[in-house]
Amino acid sequence: MNRTKTIQGVTLAEIPEGRFIMGHDWQADNSQSEDVNSFYPDEQPPHEVAVGSFMMGSTAVTQSQYESVMGENHSTIKGPDLPVTNMGGGEVELFCNRLSKKAGLSPCYDEESRECDTTKDGFRLPSEAEWEYACRAGSTGHFNIGESEADLGRAGWYLENSGRKIHPVALKEANAWGLFDMHGNVFEFVEDNWNPNMAYGRYLVGATMPPYNYYHDLRIVRGGSWFSEASVCRSAARSCFCNWPQLRQSWYIGFRVAKNI
Repeated sequence: MNRTKTIQGVTLAEIPEGRFIMGHDWQADNSQSEDVNSFYPDEQPPHEVAVGSFMMGSTAVTQSQYESVMGENHSTIKGPDLPVTNMGGGEVELFCNRLSKKAGLSPCYDEESRECDTTKDGFRLPSEAEWEYACRAGSTGHFNIGESEADLGRAGWYLENSGRKIHPVALKEANAWGLFDMHGNVFEFVEDNWNPNMAYGRYLVGATMPPYNYYHDLRIVRGGSWFSEASVCRSAARSCFCNWPQLRQSWYIGFRVAKNI
């Protein structure tokens, strides 16, 4: 039974330490559709990563959770149980710090530089490696509860089953570690910024914690969204989005929090 803890209204699942193969290397498989059995060059080569134990939000941060901390909600499409979206650069870090202070924890972020001190016990974004490790929850295939597009439909909202709209959190099946919506609904920010030197078959081999930050204007997002094709929602799929402080991010990008145990 996976262990959870609720802090200031945010339920977190305990993620055990371990090692996993991060990334994906395409192999022909006629049993799966081309849209599912796909890959992008920045997923290569697959490589082993060690991840320490940590805690991760069982869902993306909802609008009600965000409003209770920030006193505002800039999401384009409103709903208390919908993931919060439309955040400007720096607002995610500010939310994590304020939530940490409310819980009596040490904030992780320098609010000017937006750099994260991963030694603190407060809330933060997961690293990209933590995110994929938690998403997979011991699985090795395309999705965390199976290989097929039908499995994706059980785990998350994507282009073919979402009705082209965002949905409340936790309506689909959780993965083995109790995390909902790791596939689809909204893309999720991670701590790592996009590094163009790690694209096109040059994924950093032997990556370890803490996260690697290289290209501050583009932050990596994971998981796909309600309008994404199946291939974009795979466990290994990587995307990126501009993270300028003066912009409020799109209505299809959210985030979930992590913290050290």
